[in-house]
Order: sequence, then structure tokens, then C-alpha cells
Amino acid sequence: SQQDLLVSYDNGLELRGIRAHWPARGDADGDAGRLVGVDLDVDPGERVLVTGPSGAGKTTLAHVLARFLDYDGSYAIDGVEVRDISGDDLRRTVGIIEQSPYLFDESVRQNLLFAREGATDDELWTVLERVGLDLWVRERGGLDARVGDRGGLVSGGQAQRLALARAVLRDFPVLVLDEPTAGVDPAASDALLVDLLGAIGRDRAVVLVSHVEVPE
Repeated sequence: SQQDLLVSYDNGLELRGIRAHWPARGDADGDAGRLVGVDLDVDPGERVLVTGPSGAGKTTLAHVLARFLDYDGSYAIDGVEVRDISGDDLRRTVGIIEQSPYLFDESVRQNLLFAREGATDDELWTVLERVGLDLWVRERGGLDARVGDRGGLVSGGQAQRLALARAVLRDFPVLVLDEPTAGVDPAASDALLVDLLGAIGRDRAVVLVSHVEVPE
């Protein structure tokens, strides 16, 4: 079945001639974030860095990969055109952690269980240790600690780590990280990035979207 083929992710992801853009809003620059003729290959276990100045279309590409945004051209996984795959099936294979991950006004435990219902506490502690959050959660009182409305009780870096913990629990074959250090203190951003990438299994493909200043 297509679902089995997608989950296996044996032959990778292939984009050819991708064109995409966000709908124009008011007098906003219609070219900002526009993709024109983008090619990309991501093999199983490969880590790909996508860089460029603000407005170059990095987040647009991330949203095309997760099928949050429509596109022209060809985007195939294991040779199956993504247009022929339901959004739910695609998002079992390609996960995305956005710049500002959404956290529910629930406990740490419940925020993780949304990713894998039925996971044991031992499994949750293991994934929290993997993303570098176990000590912080213990200091907060354990898995029943609240994260606040839209994660208001956690920092930007902690929100990224919790979102990654959910993604690790879901075990996506492909994970897209969209500007994971955008809301993090510059002094801590490098360490956060190293920890995030280190927590993802080496057999998982990663597309890291990151803003890099381009010298003139």
C-alpha cells in the first residue's frame, strides 16, 4: 500500500522544479518567500541544511515539505507523487517543528502523549533525557508540571525541545526543523542546535532550515 511505502522511506524524497508562494496580503511584497524552480533530494538518514537571507523562501519550502502549502512541480516520496497521498498519510512520514511550536495548556506528560498515546512514563522520561529536558522537568515537579497557555511557562528553547520530544516519539522518517533557534538567546542557540540534531536518530532524514547572514 502507499502508506507502507511511505513509512519505509527506502528511496528518499525528491523535489523537481518546485514553485510555491504564500497568497498576497494587501500591499505585501508578493515575491517575499516565493520559490521558483527549486530542486532538492533528501536520502534516508541524510541531513540537509537550507540557508538563505530573510524572504528567500526557506519557511515556504519547509511548509511545502509538510504539505501545509500547495506547490507546482514534482514532489515525490519513494517515487510516489505527494499530490496522490492524503495529508494525514504524508504527515506520518514528514514531521515539522515550526519556529514557534504549539504547546497545549496541559502537563508535560499530556503534551507528549499527544504524539504517542499510551507511551509509558519510562518512555517519556527517556525521550526527555534524549532532548536534554529531563532535569528541567524534574525541577518543575515531574511529568505533571504545566506548560501554560501556548507554552507560556516555558522558554523558546524549552518549547523547541518539547516539540522535538514529541517528534521523536512519533518517529518520523523525515523531520523538518524550521528555524529552531529563531526565538532563542544567541548565546544558547548553538548548544540548542547541537542537542536537537543529536537527539534525532542517525537513520532519520533531517532538513534543517536556518537563517544565515549572507555577507555582501
